[in-house]
Amino acid sequence: MVRTWVLWIGAVTAVTVCCWLPGGKLPPASVPSASTNTPFPIPPELVGVNLLHQSPEQAHAKSAGCIVCHKAACDPHAKDTLRIGCIDCHGGDAAAASKERAHVQPRFPQAWRSSANPVRSYTLLNHEHPEFVRFVNPGDLRVAHISCGTVNCHPKEVLQVRKSMMTHGCMLWGAALYNNGAVPSKRPLFGESYSMHGTPLALQTVPPPTPEEQIKKGVLTRLDPLPRFEVQQPGNILRIFERGGRFRSEVGMPNIFEDPGRPILTRLSVRGLGTQNRVDPVFTGLQKTRLLDPTLNFMGTNDHPGDYRSSGCTACHMIYANDRSRVHSGPYAPFGHQGLSHDPDPTIPKKERGHPIKHRFAPANSIPTSQCMVCHIHPGTTVMNSYVGFMWWDEETDGQLIYPKEPKKPTAEESTRAMMSNPNVSSARNHLSDPAFLENLTDINQAANHTQFADFHGHGWAFRAVFRQDRQGRLLDHDGHVIAHVDNAKLQEAMRFQKLPPQERKHKPGVPVHLMDIHMEKGMHCIDCHFVQDMHGNTKLQGEVRAAVEIQCIDCHGTVTARATLRTSGPASYTSSPQGGRDLEALRSIGGRRRFEREGNKIYQNSMVEPGLRWEVPQTIDTITPGNPRYNAKAAMAKTMRVGADGKMEWGGVPSCGEKGLAHANSQMSCIACHSSWNPSCYGCHLPQRANSKTPQLHNEGDVTRNIIEYNFQTLRDEVYMLARDGDVTGNRIGPSRSSCAIHVGSYNGNRESIYVQQQTISACGLSGIAFSTNVPHTVRGRDGTKQCTDCHPSAKNDNNAIMAQLLMQGTNYLNFIGRYTWVGAGTHGLEAVEVTEREEPQAVIGSSLHKLAFPDRFEHHLRGGRKLHILHEHPGKDISEQFFKPHMKADIRSLQARGEYLYAACGEAGLRVFDISFIDHKGFSERIFTAPVSPAGQQFYVRTKDAAAVAAPTTIAPDPTRAQQEENREQKVHPLYGYLYVADRSEGLILVGAGTLLDGNPLNNFIKRDVTFNPDGLLNGACGVTIVGTYAYICCDKGVVVVDIDDPKNPKVTSILGEPYVVKPLAVQVQFRYAFVCDENGVTVMDVTNLDKPRPVSRIKLPDARNIYVARTHAYVAGGKKGLIILDVTNPEELKIDQVFTADGEINDLNDVKLGITYTSEFAYLADGKNGMRVVQLTSPETPGNGGFAPRPMPRLIATYKLPHEGKAYAISKGVDRDRAVDESGNQLAVFGRIGARPLNRDEQRKMYQRDGKLYKVDDDPLSALYRYVKPLK
Repeated sequence: MVRTWVLWIGAVTAVTVCCWLPGGKLPPASVPSASTNTPFPIPPELVGVNLLHQSPEQAHAKSAGCIVCHKAACDPHAKDTLRIGCIDCHGGDAAAASKERAHVQPRFPQAWRSSANPVRSYTLLNHEHPEFVRFVNPGDLRVAHISCGTVNCHPKEVLQVRKSMMTHGCMLWGAALYNNGAVPSKRPLFGESYSMHGTPLALQTVPPPTPEEQIKKGVLTRLDPLPRFEVQQPGNILRIFERGGRFRSEVGMPNIFEDPGRPILTRLSVRGLGTQNRVDPVFTGLQKTRLLDPTLNFMGTNDHPGDYRSSGCTACHMIYANDRSRVHSGPYAPFGHQGLSHDPDPTIPKKERGHPIKHRFAPANSIPTSQCMVCHIHPGTTVMNSYVGFMWWDEETDGQLIYPKEPKKPTAEESTRAMMSNPNVSSARNHLSDPAFLENLTDINQAANHTQFADFHGHGWAFRAVFRQDRQGRLLDHDGHVIAHVDNAKLQEAMRFQKLPPQERKHKPGVPVHLMDIHMEKGMHCIDCHFVQDMHGNTKLQGEVRAAVEIQCIDCHGTVTARATLRTSGPASYTSSPQGGRDLEALRSIGGRRRFEREGNKIYQNSMVEPGLRWEVPQTIDTITPGNPRYNAKAAMAKTMRVGADGKMEWGGVPSCGEKGLAHANSQMSCIACHSSWNPSCYGCHLPQRANSKTPQLHNEGDVTRNIIEYNFQTLRDEVYMLARDGDVTGNRIGPSRSSCAIHVGSYNGNRESIYVQQQTISACGLSGIAFSTNVPHTVRGRDGTKQCTDCHPSAKNDNNAIMAQLLMQGTNYLNFIGRYTWVGAGTHGLEAVEVTEREEPQAVIGSSLHKLAFPDRFEHHLRGGRKLHILHEHPGKDISEQFFKPHMKADIRSLQARGEYLYAACGEAGLRVFDISFIDHKGFSERIFTAPVSPAGQQFYVRTKDAAAVAAPTTIAPDPTRAQQEENREQKVHPLYGYLYVADRSEGLILVGAGTLLDGNPLNNFIKRDVTFNPDGLLNGACGVTIVGTYAYICCDKGVVVVDIDDPKNPKVTSILGEPYVVKPLAVQVQFRYAFVCDENGVTVMDVTNLDKPRPVSRIKLPDARNIYVARTHAYVAGGKKGLIILDVTNPEELKIDQVFTADGEINDLNDVKLGITYTSEFAYLADGKNGMRVVQLTSPETPGNGGFAPRPMPRLIATYKLPHEGKAYAISKGVDRDRAVDESGNQLAVFGRIGARPLNRDEQRKMYQRDGKLYKVDDDPLSALYRYVKPLK
């Protein structure tokens, strides 16, 4: 009963305590004395107190009354030389005769029903008396200066932690606001900190940083508190935010002047930006959504295994039972994961959760990784669950064990309660919202077929294990051998390390490898690498996590030319000592031994967590030295590779010019670029807000206000590996990059009307808000996971073209987002928007395997209905007035592209049309697709052309070249070609139409016009298709494929023509890295486009009636007309193979177009099947062999069909959003990156990965390959 009450109290008091007083009013907060303005006043009785000079008798007197009840309680320092009493830290009255007088009483006793940490208390501490905060937790940062930070104790550390990233959390806030256009500065402006009395504070670096510190070290001048969202102007002005409108929506109060079915005049405000509801949703999200929260300012949520901790200093130094894994928790694993106490103090209930294991600080700072993992499981806290080999569950894999057989239909209260526990609301539909089930989630590991689950559940999430696999998704053992049959027994065997001490962790043949970091596998906890400064900070405000880190790999492992110095040299090492850097040999480990010890040429490290554990630290120079026991030919080849005088690649030893002569010099590449085995990526997290609910804010005062914001996962993958230039702070070296902030936003107003849905954002600098980040994956492995040569350079077998496209961040078409609506071009019947997913989370594709799990009743209804889709919205392709003024004009839509809130369509003789689809999900609209919101005179969304056959947006994401950029943000310009739409007209050739006006949020200038018409001497007559490839347009026309240079969009020029006999009447082109795939009259022709301006044919496969093509990773999907869906294996593009032909037993027989989209972890094909309508085909699912790999073989099955009415035909499908494309083929950046100075590789840098002196080179993973020359090292 008490636990239930505490859970309820935690939810209600998350950020408010208004309900405790009659009328909902908050009692006046304790305020500092009027005589002082200091945020952290020291009580007069504590001024100058030096506890180190205290006698044993004085210390005993300060504990005498306490230990009468708290028998066996003792000083958590566990040092005989330290003489302090209970009230020296906790306050209270040790001489009082009653508990009530001895204990400091809370202002809100209902929230503190016991001595355990309350559940989800958040801002409750800001409203409590500081005396009570100190009594509960002396390490809380509001009061630590009068407990931990008294004279000669830890005053410096308290100040450092108050200004550290773990407290203010500015990196996430800064990235979220800038990446989504809310603030113009990439340097974070806001951070979280509170005074002794709970008042939000501004922080400053004192003394102010020098310009060099700001630019090269990432030091910030100041951070302000997160401002109120109610007055923030939106940075992404979606149509609902635009100025204008006559009415403001009022809940339950319809306006009699509003036209029924046409609520376009009802806006969020009748005034300007930043008023009423016309405010920025990003600020709302930061206040409302649990992202990296809670920071060290607040206690952990204390509601799940993996969420138990206190606040401030105590958050790390007082260990809680969070994880039963021997790997993650080390010697603390036997204490379980329920946050239970094992302290001898008889007053602490041993079955009550929310207590530390013991009233003891971790001896010698022996803090286990499980304690770090409480916070570091989110993109804002660098996703360190990858270090222990886990990432978030993907909502599908082994879902039959997590979703109930009978569908859950949560009430509003149940959904809200589930969301307070887990911001991913899909948990309300499965067992993860059941605390007992979640707590024992590892019990289902004995029944799981495809994965294994972790024992920690921070944020209420489930985490799945990541295993070593090949590109086809087949699991591999430690020696790299494919495991033929992987069953549950094999998976459990792979997880045996979770129960073993480090010394007993040995790999076995035929057993999958759980890809935790090799350091973790050997017993190395976070604290063994990140020392005192990395943990506490250095009193400087850093704008990104790695700016605060003083360690680098080479400090312990050395380089190819020298052994380790054992002195830190990372970005923050300049503050570690007056000389710069920290002497690691001076540090001590548990038991007093030196942390690092040299023995001859060897270096050993003693564990900080595992008593008696010691390991050798391999030296890089030994791995390249023949004869050394650690010599490895592959390692030596990778580290010493260079180009000889004759142009041949050679390796072996270091050249006389030193490291700078090597291909992979440490000055240009980070160690982790090669040594990371995998990188967690998240694509398209969905953050819808709902205005018809009130929830507390998670920061500042914790007010309860309207809007609840969900945080729903979409696609989570571990096989994607990409490289980019790192930020300024880390030297702009090449290293790993990932998608970690690619969000889609949505909103429901107070009437539960969807006013925008699944919208992408644009960053402040104009780059797309489908964001990426350079990062340290913390997934280092040895020979069973290190990257090989062919992971980053063209293979001699020519089988890694798709891998290269992914690596260079050009995109693969595999991770695209189709979303709730599939857009269908229906020829003269106009266009259709077909609902293909559920609205509720998880937004399963109707008829899919996930649909069967999460919505079994709706799935059965779908089956009984013949797998038919029923909900759609249509537009005839022309306006009502045109039926009278142009009755003979036909709008023939056979090419269309939806992007953001607009859809572009080539309408034949009706020219180019732009349709407003911003309110497609708004139930209040009767005509949800339109060309003018009020009157055709108010905007012009068309361009007349003679015969528009195709339209192409240069990218499906939305970079805006018209936005101003601040120089200090160090961003690359958006290429001007991204400000246009490209129309292929059969009579007029190539037409460029400016589209920038559609992105500026100004409804008064929505008049588009043609800017360029290009058809030199009729060369482009018959143009029927256009594909934008970098700064080139590949146009299909009567002459063949014509390549047009659009680097200067207003002055296009032809660079080459590829016609008969190689290409005959081409219809479509798709490009993937070095190859273009052309659909023509004879089938599919492949062209080498290593030089984009001069494609050359290299192979062909004959196919009858090939109408369109879509290339996704190692497969090409051909719309084969009567033959159905033809799937080609394009692993080696020069050796095309038909993998399979799919017709769904003859049902698919008029296929015009195919597009792919991934939903959660399953791939789908959306087909325009002519007279048969629109089809949905599931290609992969968790049951597909190798589904988690880069190139699983598709296993198609027809799951849904929409038959167009009135004998309509489906001709085209709109392409989904490219979520893994950050740069185009010419090196132009498309998407924003999270660190200042970070970016994708530019054109020259990309070409160095596969060309030398303008010629292609290839590589082999075998050091003895004839491609290389071995050079014996000089002695």
